[in-house]
Amino acid sequence: MANDKNVSTQVVDKELLKQQRQAKRAEKKAAFANTKFGKNWNQFKGASFSKLQNLARVIVFPIAVLPIAGLFLGIGGGFSAAAVSGNWGDGWVNFFNIMKSIGDVVFACLGVLFCTSVAFGFAKQSKGVAAVSAFIAYVVMSATMMALFLPTTNTAGDAVVQFDPWKLAGDNGLISVGTNKGMLKSVLGISPTLDLSVLGGIVVGWLMSIVHNKTYNIKVPRVLGFFGGEKFVPIAGFFLGVISGIALFFIWPGFLQLLYLIGTGLGSLMGVGGQEEYSRTAGALVAMFFGITERLLIPMGLHHVQYTPFWYTSAGGEWLTPVIDANNVITGWTMTSGAYPIFFEQMKWMGGNGWEMTDEAYRILEANDVWFKNFSDQLIQVGDTWKIAFNRTTNEVGTMFMSGRFAFMQYGYPFGAAAMIMLSKPENRKQSSGILISAAATSFLTGITEPILFSFLFVAPMLYLFDAFMAGISFMMAYLLNVTVGQGFAAGFIDWIFFGVIPGFSSGVATQGAPGYTIFGAWAGRTGALWIPIYGLAIMSPAYFFGFWAIIKAKDYKTPGREEVGEESVATQALKASLAKGTKAESQTAEKLLKALGGKANIIDIDHNKTELIIEVKDASKVSEGVVKTTGSKAMKVEG
Repeated sequence: MANDKNVSTQVVDKELLKQQRQAKRAEKKAAFANTKFGKNWNQFKGASFSKLQNLARVIVFPIAVLPIAGLFLGIGGGFSAAAVSGNWGDGWVNFFNIMKSIGDVVFACLGVLFCTSVAFGFAKQSKGVAAVSAFIAYVVMSATMMALFLPTTNTAGDAVVQFDPWKLAGDNGLISVGTNKGMLKSVLGISPTLDLSVLGGIVVGWLMSIVHNKTYNIKVPRVLGFFGGEKFVPIAGFFLGVISGIALFFIWPGFLQLLYLIGTGLGSLMGVGGQEEYSRTAGALVAMFFGITERLLIPMGLHHVQYTPFWYTSAGGEWLTPVIDANNVITGWTMTSGAYPIFFEQMKWMGGNGWEMTDEAYRILEANDVWFKNFSDQLIQVGDTWKIAFNRTTNEVGTMFMSGRFAFMQYGYPFGAAAMIMLSKPENRKQSSGILISAAATSFLTGITEPILFSFLFVAPMLYLFDAFMAGISFMMAYLLNVTVGQGFAAGFIDWIFFGVIPGFSSGVATQGAPGYTIFGAWAGRTGALWIPIYGLAIMSPAYFFGFWAIIKAKDYKTPGREEVGEESVATQALKASLAKGTKAESQTAEKLLKALGGKANIIDIDHNKTELIIEVKDASKVSEGVVKTTGSKAMKVEG
């Protein structure tokens, strides 16, 4: 009995200490909140959180179309690449290219779609005017940047830029150089220009909404009366585009060049494509860093610049491509640079019983001591010729900066979506499940991740950081396991089958290949394709599910389906009725609600969604919650 009492006393003491610690933390928090800095900080935090919530609400329009566009883009892109490499015929190639083009137009216009959506959502009145004006601002901004490049054609017939202070197009100003590096783009047919993608679109749309809210009812002299009011907003949008274009022309390329240098530096650090020995520890860390930074740069559209050095330049490796004559004899070699071209060359020559080559071709191969020779399974002399067979893709050259995408896109995101669905409110679960399941399916099948990423990016920043970290883990695991699955378009299930499983287990080639090409044996295939679902389900799936669950619960993030909703309140109905010139009783209810909120002078902004009236006030102390509830509102939530 004495022992039981001691245990009980210890439990009580621990609980008491816990309560005391909580009370002290609450006391410190209250004391901080009463300081000038604390008040300003809480006000800033509340306003920022409110703006982020509003942002998440207004970008729902472009997000809604992403899953279906992603399926078209992913299926079309994945199967068109497979059709080309598998020689399916022009008919199939053209069919899938059409699908790809239809889906690609949405993703190519993400910047302007988010721009118009944000301006539409944040506008207080005349939302359509704000959206059109934002479109004008975005187009003018892109055209201004293009004009500043002073594009022309040189005497050799090459498209060049005459003014390029950041050397995006190289020393000779060739537009093709800037395009191949991922720095110069075509935006809505405006080329060459800079593509600011989603983040740029959001910023321009937000600025346009501010300009719109200050100018939509502007008064102008009578002689200029036609340009007053709402008609002034597109004019303001035009000049906003000019100013933004000039500023970003000189600022944005700095970020592009920095990322390109980082990418090239990582390739040099790894010794990719070189002859020297490399450290697998260093390689694993580089792969992890690559995965993390790629995810972090997606909202700004800068991830294209980050991976371009690896995919299309010697930073991603160099590989000798055989030159074949009419008799199927290798007569020489050409140098192929960049992970993406190398991978498809490897796919082209992998398998078979080998190709004969001339003595001269062999001497070139022997003198260069390159990856092709190092990883050849057969190199034997037959009479006066040499014979070579190539039985697998390589990790360090070709797929190191591709293979890590598959596991978290196929097995991480769907389980993250499952966590968000399970944490959604029961009354919202059906609606949230629709968009999240379609987004997860798009990610799994095609590797298009924007639909699922944008569902939580702006409302749950910690989830975004967690996602980037797990992407890094996925790249590191793929590297350590020697997974060599490449991608024709994106890292979905379709590409995994065509560029991982089929070449990994196709008939006619010995599975073993070169000794040690996969550290756990030959059973995973020449490409190590089977490791992806194994570590995907063992590591990525539980990490994403429980990670998303814990972070959402801890931070109370309003991910899809967790918004405060219920039946439409009488207050919302009354406001709608008064705006629509409803009955006298409804107008009186609206007037009563207005007074309870501190009067018209206390209201900064009014908005609503399907079930909530969202009101931003200057002074919350002037709001009478009791009177508000008498208007029929079931609940009231104060933030900030």
